[in-house]
Amino acid sequence: MKRFLLLLVATMTMAVSFAQDEPETSKPSRDTEIVRRCSLMDIEGKYYDDVTVTLKSTSPDYFITDKYKVKVTVADKNGKKIYKKTFKNCYLYIFTNGQVQVGKPKFNQVIISKAGERWFGEIKEKEGIW
Repeated sequence: MKRFLLLLVATMTMAVSFAQDEPETSKPSRDTEIVRRCSLMDIEGKYYDDVTVTLKSTSPDYFITDKYKVKVTVADKNGKKIYKKTFKNCYLYIFTNGQVQVGKPKFNQVIISKAGERWFGEIKEKEGIW
């Protein structure tokens, strides 16, 4: 009986350990520009509807600067710029499901993700998104 219980526990442990999903990873994208139309955008606690987000990453040239940069511009449906910021020493990550992140490893400052058929975004420059 003890052997049967031990075999059952071992089988269940192995099944659970193989069933866990690994988090999706991506390498930083360099010299890339992405444009997304978001239904809802949270910028430091203020919400905006129907905006266009432009994300442009640049690699360092090692002549003037040696830092990676990502320029984030948010415009409303009329083309008026709501938010414009260059994040220095940050990277642009693009995942296979379409999600876009700007930040450092394990510290995201911009996240744009899809829920259903709509895109939603969040920008938290100083405190980050956990």
